[in-house]
Amino acid sequence: MDANRLGRRQLLQGALGLAALGALGALGACGSGGGGAGSGTSGARANAQVTLPRHVPFTGLKADLPATADGVLPAFFAYPADPVKFTTEVPARGGTVHALCTMNTPPTPLAGNRYWQALNQALGAELRITGAPTADYVNKFQTMMAGGDLPDTMEVRANTPQLPGLLEAKFQELSEFLSGDKIKDYPGLANIPTTSWQSTVYNGGIYGIPIHLPAIRLAASARADIVAAKGLSLDVRSGAEFIALLKGLTEPSANKWAIDEPLSTLEFVGAMLGVANNWKVEGGRFTKNYEQPEMKKALEVVAGLWKDQVFHPDAFTATGAQKVAWMSSGATKIHVGASTWSNIAIAARAADPKAELKALQPPKFDGGGPAPTYLGPAVFSITGLKKAPKERIEEVLRVLNWLVSPFGTAEHRQRVYGVKDWDFTLKGSDPIHTDAGKSETTVPTLYIAASPVVHYAPGFPDITRNEYEAEKAALVNAESWPIGGLYSATDQSQGATLDKRMRDLQADIIQGRKPVSAWDEGVAAWKSGGGDKTRAEYQDALQKSGRN
Repeated sequence: MDANRLGRRQLLQGALGLAALGALGALGACGSGGGGAGSGTSGARANAQVTLPRHVPFTGLKADLPATADGVLPAFFAYPADPVKFTTEVPARGGTVHALCTMNTPPTPLAGNRYWQALNQALGAELRITGAPTADYVNKFQTMMAGGDLPDTMEVRANTPQLPGLLEAKFQELSEFLSGDKIKDYPGLANIPTTSWQSTVYNGGIYGIPIHLPAIRLAASARADIVAAKGLSLDVRSGAEFIALLKGLTEPSANKWAIDEPLSTLEFVGAMLGVANNWKVEGGRFTKNYEQPEMKKALEVVAGLWKDQVFHPDAFTATGAQKVAWMSSGATKIHVGASTWSNIAIAARAADPKAELKALQPPKFDGGGPAPTYLGPAVFSITGLKKAPKERIEEVLRVLNWLVSPFGTAEHRQRVYGVKDWDFTLKGSDPIHTDAGKSETTVPTLYIAASPVVHYAPGFPDITRNEYEAEKAALVNAESWPIGGLYSATDQSQGATLDKRMRDLQADIIQGRKPVSAWDEGVAAWKSGGGDKTRAEYQDALQKSGRN
C-alpha cells in the first residue's frame, strides 16, 4: 500500500478502530455520523447542490494493474526508477505554513532533520507543525479554536462538537477555488477521488481537503500458506463453513488461534447475516443496525466462537503491532481489519519466506452467494484552511497540492521517503528507509495532506497483486455508506459516546460476562439516550436533500 507504510497503516488502523464500528457504530477516529457532510437539516438541500471538484486522475505513470470504474485502486509492482516531476513551481513564497494535525510519533527536530529541511526547501516555506496524539487530538483542536491565532491548516475530525457552525465561523469556504473544473489549477488535489470530497461539504460549500482512504471499510486476510498446509480452504460458502475453518485453524494447547479481532469479526459475521452497513434505509425510514434481529444472531455466533477459543485470548487488548506479529509468527492466521494489508504480508514474508496472505471473502451465512462488502465515506479526516485573503488561500492550496503529489512522482518520493542516500536507499528501484529515515520521516505530513492510496508492496509484486485482486473481488458486491451527505447534530455530538457503550456491551456479551438477552436492554437505552433523535435527524436530512 502506498505511503510511508507505517504511517499509512497507522492512519488506516485509526480509521478502522473504528471501521469495525462503522457499521456497528460510529467511525471512531473519523468521527460519528455521516462521515462529515452536512450543515444541519436546514442546509441539506444546499449541500446537495454543491458542485464537487472534478476528478482528474494522474496519467503520468501507467499502473501495472489499472484503477477501475468500480473503485479498485491502481497497483504498482515497483517504484519508478526515475520519478517524474509533478509540480512546475515552488508552491510558497517564503515565510511559514503552520499546520495543526495528529502527531503520534514526534520526529527528529527540524535543526537536525535533513528530511524536514529538504521538505521546507521544496515547499518554499517553513512547515511548522503543532500536533497531538490521536487520543488527545480533539481536545487540542478545541483549545486552538478557542484561541485567536489559528494555524493555516487544521486537521478536522467529524466528531468535533458543533462542527458546521465552527467551520462557517473560522474556516475558508473553498468552492471558488476547487469546485468543478476549478480544481484543475491544483492537479494533485484533482487526483483525489470524488467520493472522498463528499465529506468536505458543509453549509452549502466545500470546507476542506479530504485525507483519502479506500472505500472498503473492512476486509479479512488470511495466511493462505498455513490454511493450505492444514488441508483447509479459504473458499467458504456459508457461515457453517466459516466457523469450521476457524475451528480447524485453532490449537490453544500450542498457543495457536484462528483469528485476532472479535469486534471486527462481529461486523464480518453481521455482513453474512444481512446486518445493515450502519443504517438501513427503506422508503425514507432509517433502522440502525443495532435494532435488527440479525445483530443478536451475530452476537450469538461470535460469542460461541469466543467460547470455542478461536480468538487469541489477548484479542481485546492487543495493539495493532502485536496483531501483525501474531500473523507473522502464525499465532493467528486470519486478520479482520483494513482493506489494505500488504504491511502484514510483508512482515509475515520477513518471518517466513513461504508466507502468503490472501483475502477471505464473506459468504451469506446460509449460503447462496457472497455477502455484501461494506463501503465507507473513503476519508479519514479533512484539512480545513483558516480564513485568509485570496492570495494566501491560493498559496496554501499550492502547498497542499504539492503534498498530495501522486505515487511515483519525484515529489511523492521526497515526501514519503525523504533524501536519497540519507533517509532511504534503493533496492532495485524501490526506496527503503534507513534508520535515519525511519526517525526523520515521522514528520506527520500524512495528517496534513496525503496522496490517494494505491496498492504497492516494495519488493513483493505478488503481495501487491493479491491485495489488488482482493479489492477487485470485494467491490463486485458492495453496499454503499448510507448516510453520505447527510448530517445529524445528535450523532455528531453524542454518537461516539453512545456507540462506545454499545461496543462495551458487545465485548461483554462476546466474552460471556453478559447474556445475549442483555442486548435488548442496551438497544432500548441507545434509542432513548439519543438514537431515536439521531434517526429523526437523518430522516429529515434525507427528505430535505431531495434524494428521497
